[in-house]
Amino acid sequence: MLHILLLILKIAGIILAVILGIVVLLACIVLFVPVRYEILGKCDGNLKSLKSRICVTWLLRLIRLDIYYKEQKLKWRIRILWIKKTGGQIKEEESDHEESNTKERKSEETGSEKAPEISESKEEVSEESHAVPEKPEGGEEESEKSMEEIPETESGDDEASEVVTEQEEPSEEGTGLPGKISGFLHRIAEKIRKLKEKKDRILEFLRDETHIGAFRKGKKELFRLLRRLKPKKLLLEARFGFSDPCTTGQVLAGLSILYPVLGDSLAVTPDFENRVLKGRAEICGRIYACHFLILCWNMIWCRNVRRTYRDVKNFEL
Repeated sequence: MLHILLLILKIAGIILAVILGIVVLLACIVLFVPVRYEILGKCDGNLKSLKSRICVTWLLRLIRLDIYYKEQKLKWRIRILWIKKTGGQIKEEESDHEESNTKERKSEETGSEKAPEISESKEEVSEESHAVPEKPEGGEEESEKSMEEIPETESGDDEASEVVTEQEEPSEEGTGLPGKISGFLHRIAEKIRKLKEKKDRILEFLRDETHIGAFRKGKKELFRLLRRLKPKKLLLEARFGFSDPCTTGQVLAGLSILYPVLGDSLAVTPDFENRVLKGRAEICGRIYACHFLILCWNMIWCRNVRRTYRDVKNFEL
């Protein structure tokens, strides 16, 4: 009997160990197998010549997503193991044209269907107008009763209307111009006072040392995550120009912010005389799920972050 019990426990332990091993293996696959991405783009002078391709793969290309943009058409394809699915999008002008055609067809069909209905309704109305209503029996007695009851209801309505008008008439006190101005100024002063109180509470909340420490911790972890997610290969080359030289200068000023981050990977040449758009882009990199797990772990085990979360949850203006 004891030998059978030990054999059952041994089998159960082996099954639990196998299940635990499978769970650990799946967790390692999700955390440490990266998601690879590749972005390629090219433009030869205008938007019609724009071409791009985005490829995202995971787990030795068993899961793959491809997105293509060429000749102003968008196409995509996704594959999960042996299951494939594709799709695409035609030009916006063609789609709008097709929608307008369908709307016109529907309007013509509805118009043709409603035309006989209108004629039938007109015939019914003409027949009803020629019909003579029959007088019901005992109509004279009912008319006399209604005539006797009308004055009473009218007098009751007059009394009710007088009561309503008396209740709706506003009091003449405080309806003058000085009263209105004083009430308006009082309401404005009350709103300003409430806004000042809210501003003071918000500033007091933000100036707390605990909350400042939590903000610094979050900033530090965010920049660390961005450094880990930085693409391994990055190349951006562009020559652009707009009809307005001012717009070209504004775009160049916006792109100059990226120079400290990208460095030699960014090569931009503005053209202030011609309207042109040429260039190519190539971005390749990897994304690991464990990096996001590390960020969450560091944020949760920070005391300032936990206290700030509780304060934000209970904060009321």
